[in-house]
Amino acid sequence: MSSNEPTVNPRPYSGPADRAAHGWWRARTLSPLLGVLLLIGLNLNAGAAGAQATETARRAPGPAQSALPVRGQVLDPAGTPVAGATVATADGNASVVTDAEGRFELALAPGEWELRVIHPLYRTLARRVTIGSDNVELQLRFEATVAIQEWVTVVGIRAGEEVPVTTRNMDREEIRRLSYGQDVPKLLQYTPSVTWYSDSGTGSNYSYFSIRGIQQTRINMTFDGAPLNDPADHALFFNNFHDFASAVDSIQIQRGVGTSSVGSPAYGGSVNFASPGPGPSGSGDIRVVLGSYDTQRASIGYQTGLLDSGFHISGRFSYATSAGYRERSGTEHHTLFLNAGWQGERSSLKLTAFSGDEKTQLAFLAVDPATLAVNRRFNPLDAAERDNFGQDFAQLRYMTTVGDNTLLTGSLYYNGANGWFRLWDDPVAQSNLLEFGINQGFWGGMVTASRSGERVSATVGIHYNDFSGDHFLDIGDSRIYDNTGSKKTANAFAKLEVRFHRWLLFGDLQLRGAEFAYHGDIDLGSVDWLFLDPKVGARYDLSPGLSVYGSVGRARREPARLDLLVGEDNATVAHDLEAVKPEAVLDFEVGVNFNTRNLALQANLYAMEFTNEIALTGELSEIGLPLRRNVDSSYRRGLEIDLRWKPAPGWSVLNSLNISRNRISSWTQFYDVFDEQGAWIGSEPITYTNVRPLLTPELVATLGLEWTGRGASIGLTGRYVAAAQLDNTGLAEFRLPALTNLDLRAVYDLGRGRLGGHPRI
Repeated sequence: MSSNEPTVNPRPYSGPADRAAHGWWRARTLSPLLGVLLLIGLNLNAGAAGAQATETARRAPGPAQSALPVRGQVLDPAGTPVAGATVATADGNASVVTDAEGRFELALAPGEWELRVIHPLYRTLARRVTIGSDNVELQLRFEATVAIQEWVTVVGIRAGEEVPVTTRNMDREEIRRLSYGQDVPKLLQYTPSVTWYSDSGTGSNYSYFSIRGIQQTRINMTFDGAPLNDPADHALFFNNFHDFASAVDSIQIQRGVGTSSVGSPAYGGSVNFASPGPGPSGSGDIRVVLGSYDTQRASIGYQTGLLDSGFHISGRFSYATSAGYRERSGTEHHTLFLNAGWQGERSSLKLTAFSGDEKTQLAFLAVDPATLAVNRRFNPLDAAERDNFGQDFAQLRYMTTVGDNTLLTGSLYYNGANGWFRLWDDPVAQSNLLEFGINQGFWGGMVTASRSGERVSATVGIHYNDFSGDHFLDIGDSRIYDNTGSKKTANAFAKLEVRFHRWLLFGDLQLRGAEFAYHGDIDLGSVDWLFLDPKVGARYDLSPGLSVYGSVGRARREPARLDLLVGEDNATVAHDLEAVKPEAVLDFEVGVNFNTRNLALQANLYAMEFTNEIALTGELSEIGLPLRRNVDSSYRRGLEIDLRWKPAPGWSVLNSLNISRNRISSWTQFYDVFDEQGAWIGSEPITYTNVRPLLTPELVATLGLEWTGRGASIGLTGRYVAAAQLDNTGLAEFRLPALTNLDLRAVYDLGRGRLGGHPRI
């Protein structure tokens, strides 16, 4: 019998959790927000065109026949289980995604069925199966030829399962299970070493996350391999495009310097988002959310599936509004996502784009404990202090194979944002409303080549982008200032994997250069940097499912525009663009991975040793931007655990843990000095030694228990975050207290409604 033919596999199987992501109820305790969100989803499967639907009805079993479980496992050409593959009937009425061991379960009535197995890395596999009176278990193996489908381009950016770096992958089912419309920082909170906060207190306003206490601007973020961080300030505001999780098929989080990427340096970690590929058939859905604090969200999406011509298109429009937990912290969002492409036998072309618009009442200022004791929702900013921003992203990507083992990709992309925010010049007198405007964008391109062999695999890539950003200030109809910052960035990288016996050796080398120039009332000229950063590591398989790994890597990162201008939006003095030194980190990782059918465990130790770290001071500039400066030496060292365990059918235990010790060797804080009349007379420096970096808790732990039955699931998750400093002095009066959250999530699948015989909604 051919290896591609379905074969009976007598091994027992407990099927994956039922897919249910269309109803939510969530309550939080020991937190300001006691929210109840109800998500009502109606999935409308478009089905096939009239003639095809008639043919399907003619050969499909009648409704009176009892369905039988069809179980199985999907393997790659080498016999390794394939996770995340879609197994579906040809008519699209039944589908399931394989679990971490490549297993699946479908319920089908007796008769003859055609199954299709779809995965981005392989050509679609079609098999006819006859269902009799007994249960059926199949083994389906992909062919060796590499197919060109979606997110495969990120192989040049993402780390493979065996690469010896510390990673956490979130697949489509986990994202759907956890997402109910919140911003990405809140969605990532249950992965190891991630902390987050939101200006509004609900995750619907500006939200930010950190990995190992390293802030979002020092974390590389990409979407289908294209950079999302803006090159000048390395910033990304998820508030600009709401409901982003609905446009994402999978997420990989690399902690530490990870593997080479493009765009902003992967200094403290990287988060790689991938868009979904075409489904097996056309479908549409409508989602509605109602929640606390006047939260309202709605979206409508549709996809054609992969048509016989090879073309596919999908899109989603989302609308959201919320008053926010804090006073005057409301938001309004409109976002459009679009995927369109053509899929050939050995090549593909795809356009991915999104456009978002937001209107937000600002709420970024802190509040003193005495005020919070009276009013926990207090916001010192006025209703007139608000913003309006939009962001547009588009990427055109072409992929083709050369032979059976080589993949070439080329892409062009654009990423731009523009808008304004308003602040009172004098919050008390409210005499002048300052409007700060930004109009910026960057375009770029990349080419990668990946070759996979039995023992040696290699990837090489080159990337370039060109950024320009205009900043200006208006008061009424008067322009007070305007300036332009421009930046050009280029990098080339090479990655090599060598396998022999139980060993996998990995090497990664990246050459990166950047040049920044500033032009305004004071012309500061330009500054450039050049970095060569290596990474090496090894993994050893102790037994099937058990391996150990270790790696060491270096990453360097240039200062952001904000650092170079010392917090100013418009330079008022001749800043020395070389005064702030690039920061560097040497990252050591060692860990163990243990995977069985019911248990997935990753435990690792890390040591991140920093030189000239550009550390947050805890202060804000006059327009609310965070200030940073170099410190000579600092470190973050710790233990991370990520556990997912299925002790019994339908039950899951989830745990993540980070225990760390984090220190800055020496920190000098400057304090303002005033005379008896209250006039400022100067500043006094005080030096503190061996202090904790701000917003870096030394214990972050989550523990969750989830039960999943037919069409329903209930999850209870507890989360503890230890105390953290609000500045780098270590003083108790500037300490954020520890917090504990308890989240209850209940989901019920309302089912799918089918529009038989109609190819559209």
